[in-house]
Amino acid sequence: MKEKFRNNDYIKLGLTIFLALGSCIILYFILLRAQIFINVVVSIFKALSPILIGLLFAYLLNPLLKILEKLVTSKFAPLIFKDNKKHPRFNRIISLLITYLIVGLFIFLIIMFVVPNLLDSLQVMINNIPVYINNIYDYLKNILKNNPDLSITIEKINMNVTDYITNIMVPSADSLMTNIANSISSFISGVVNVAIGLIVSIYVLFDKENFIKGAKKTLSIIFKEKTYTSIMNSLNYTDKIFGGFMTAKIIDSLIIGFITFIAMVIFNIPYALIISIMVGITNIIPYFGPIIGAAPCTLLLLMISPAKALTFLILFFLIQQFDANILGPKLIGNKTGLKSFWVLFSILLFGNLFGFVGMIFGVPIFAIIYSFIRNALDKKLEQKRAQ
Repeated sequence: MKEKFRNNDYIKLGLTIFLALGSCIILYFILLRAQIFINVVVSIFKALSPILIGLLFAYLLNPLLKILEKLVTSKFAPLIFKDNKKHPRFNRIISLLITYLIVGLFIFLIIMFVVPNLLDSLQVMINNIPVYINNIYDYLKNILKNNPDLSITIEKINMNVTDYITNIMVPSADSLMTNIANSISSFISGVVNVAIGLIVSIYVLFDKENFIKGAKKTLSIIFKEKTYTSIMNSLNYTDKIFGGFMTAKIIDSLIIGFITFIAMVIFNIPYALIISIMVGITNIIPYFGPIIGAAPCTLLLLMISPAKALTFLILFFLIQQFDANILGPKLIGNKTGLKSFWVLFSILLFGNLFGFVGMIFGVPIFAIIYSFIRNALDKKLEQKRAQ
């Protein structure tokens, strides 16, 4: 009996060693052919990009669809149908139509008004860079009249910088604009993917209940009931944190960008459109976003007029105070449940790993990871206390 028991132990040990060696060999070949594996994954993602874009659109537009569907069901449908019955397909079709009309109108307004003005402003800015450098030089020259040696040094630096910008940066910027114009074919492929994604999102939103039902059924077949419940709770929490935070933050940033644009137009500050767009986009990033947005804008305005730069800084400070104390708490609150330290940690971590995109999505992603780790640790502590 003992001999049989030992033989079983030896077999288990041999199998363990064999599996460990096999895993190491497989891992070695995966690492050896990592580039091929990455290329395959990238190719799959490229092929599925219209589907992924469609799912993303559906996820982002679903809250608007829900609001419109409630309005159509309660206000519009009773005017057409007098039988007091629910007409879900009609309500869904009308709500989808209004949703995509709003999206189409938004895209049309951007293409017609924002993009041309933005390109014109960028071209003017590039052409005027030597003028801005000379403005800084004249400003410094007036300050340093009583120090001729330093003035001569600054004049030499100014000549070198102006020559570099005039002869290198501006031509390269012009060639960059030419390259952008010549790369329309690649841009068109992106537009096609987005267009297909919009069509996919319509199908997903129209039949979203059946898609969700099918996904739940598949998960319930694959996993046990306890695991299935845990997965569904995790997905619901992820949707609550990620969707809630990102939606609120995007709305908050749109409002801040719009307020910045109006304030700059009122005070006649140049490049109002470019600066307000930059402020709005960077405002999505918690903590560091306003600084990232304000620094280059202030530098640009400083080259044009120090007085305009100071006016912008004062306006920017007042708008950020409004956002931090009134608008932000109303829209966002503390949806992530993270302390300030962990928000800062997540921005630095994901920013270093994935750049600007990581800084935008780092906080909600880290909040989800943090919550899962905390729940797992709490369960372990409960199990230890039960023992």
